[in-house]
Amino acid sequence: MPVFTEESSPEMLQRAAGLKKPPLPRVSSPAPVNVDRTADGAKHEVVIIGTGPAGIMLSLMLARYGVSCLPVEKVTSMIIPGQADGLQPRTLEVLRTLGLSEEVFSQGFPNHRMAFWNPGGPGEPRIVRTAVTDDVTVPTRYPHKVLLAAGRVVNILERQMNKYGNEVERGTEFLKYEFVGGEFPVRVFLRDVVTGREYSVFTKYLVGADGAHSKVREQMGVKLQGESTDYIWGVVDAVLKTDFPDIRKRCAIHSDAASIMAIPREMIEDQQYMTRLYTQLEDVVDATSTVANAASEQEAKARARERRQRVTLPRILDQVKKTMAPYDVEVVKVDWWAAYQIGQRVATKFAVQDSEGADRVFIMGDACHTHSPKAGQGMNVSMMDAFNLGWKLAFELLGLAPKGSLLPTYEFERRDIAEQLIAFDNAFASKFSQKMGDDGLSHEDFFKVFHTGCGFTSGCGIEYEQSSLVEKTLVKALDNSLNPDFGLLRSGRRLINIPVRRFSDDAPCEFHDVLPASGHYVVLVLLPKLFKDPRVQQQLTYLTSTLPQKFARGILEPFIIHPLRSNDDVEWNMFPKALKEDWEWNLLGDVSGQGYETFGVDRDAGVVAVLRPDGVLGGVWDIDELAPKRRVESYLAANLSARGTKSLL
Repeated sequence: MPVFTEESSPEMLQRAAGLKKPPLPRVSSPAPVNVDRTADGAKHEVVIIGTGPAGIMLSLMLARYGVSCLPVEKVTSMIIPGQADGLQPRTLEVLRTLGLSEEVFSQGFPNHRMAFWNPGGPGEPRIVRTAVTDDVTVPTRYPHKVLLAAGRVVNILERQMNKYGNEVERGTEFLKYEFVGGEFPVRVFLRDVVTGREYSVFTKYLVGADGAHSKVREQMGVKLQGESTDYIWGVVDAVLKTDFPDIRKRCAIHSDAASIMAIPREMIEDQQYMTRLYTQLEDVVDATSTVANAASEQEAKARARERRQRVTLPRILDQVKKTMAPYDVEVVKVDWWAAYQIGQRVATKFAVQDSEGADRVFIMGDACHTHSPKAGQGMNVSMMDAFNLGWKLAFELLGLAPKGSLLPTYEFERRDIAEQLIAFDNAFASKFSQKMGDDGLSHEDFFKVFHTGCGFTSGCGIEYEQSSLVEKTLVKALDNSLNPDFGLLRSGRRLINIPVRRFSDDAPCEFHDVLPASGHYVVLVLLPKLFKDPRVQQQLTYLTSTLPQKFARGILEPFIIHPLRSNDDVEWNMFPKALKEDWEWNLLGDVSGQGYETFGVDRDAGVVAVLRPDGVLGGVWDIDELAPKRRVESYLAANLSARGTKSLL
């Protein structure tokens, strides 16, 4: 016989079923409800074509935010062989905010070091190690890469998306789209590849994440602009038995035979470790089949295809053995191989508008930029395209931003990054494809390209330019002589991680770990030493009580860091009452003494910054700008709908 009575709230039962972030608030019309998501005439807020890393990342973000989206994939299986092979530090930071980093770490191989091998001199072996260095040379939450097959990354993201009630419609081929006007102005024509059934659905936005041969891009009338080189490379994923000493480090190997990029990969079955080898192939094809002297683009493509078709797995493996001699390389097992030609191209446009001038169709990932794979950028830049576009689509659809204000910034920001990527990849890939001594190429030249590009390749040095979402101003309280790659607060960049101590429970934390991953804007205040000054207290009261009330409930969150060396010198009564009542976990201490110095902030002056939902600093200002009708409020008012406004979507 029970001796007590218990009762559980519905919310408690939901939490017990698995933690999920609540959706963003919606002030627009409710999302369409489709009993059959693929019924002819069904309506969706977003339709996504392709579910590789970019497409599945966008689908996950929209599902988390509470947006109705339909991700479709032509392939009937969720298996993705080969392709991308690693996650950069910035991507890992983002996955951490999504609660996915531990699963990635448990499956992947963390890569901390990179070795450089070059031709030996007189009396030396054919190749010799000339340097070993950290693979990531800028500060980051995770100072390493995680090497893991793209298919496994996609599966992790898709399982997380499934928790939010969304699923990929596999075996579904995109045919075409047309603008039809109305509330759902894009009609998307699809076909079931198994049954052959053709049908159409209606959407507010269509996104093409369907790869380098994108049919969405083709119908948009958008071209990829750039060049292809004559260098042919082979790539193979294999289990190796070798006496090469650095096989479990990332290696750049130049020999008198050719060049290799060796990338250690994750463990697979039977306690075996995979290795990916990119190897340049000695060109045994006559000069008439090269790209350079082709009479037309079509002829160049045909000749390039012919050259790639002449590549065989034995030829790739033979080249590997030649390049890595005198070390023995025995192939135990081959998982996947391919041949490719280095090319760098960027789409002329990332979005097209409907007849009313609204951006309605977008492309991202390989659909809008292609490059060589050796710098480890493809999957990462593609996922960050999705991370950038996802919150902007959500805010537009949910009515959280002024109509039409955010979506034009997607192309502005991400096309600039794609062009930077192509410029870096051109320099990196061309030097990698040269032999040491060719055109004066030296180890020092190659090492410099690698080292100076780390801020970009890690994703941690990405910087967006001035726009409605990025306000660049001179801040007197910042030491602008510092390098933003190493922490200086700069608008358009991501916020670097610092150690902090939460005041409420005195727990040591990593700042990235306590920031919300829920799509909110953050107003971050680094207080001056004299934060009990009445002027500063007025600003804090405004931040914690008044400013959040101007926008949709919960969309704006304050975080406050105090500069004192110990939390023991701080009490709740030193701050507005609303801070403890509404934001108890958001008061932090820089008790390590590192944060202000890393950020370049004058402890006597303090600063205020706004973090966008993607973790990018939208603006940094002197603390006096945290006041009614000053720059903080004007920035937010330009990018967030005022409370009480109704969306016209």
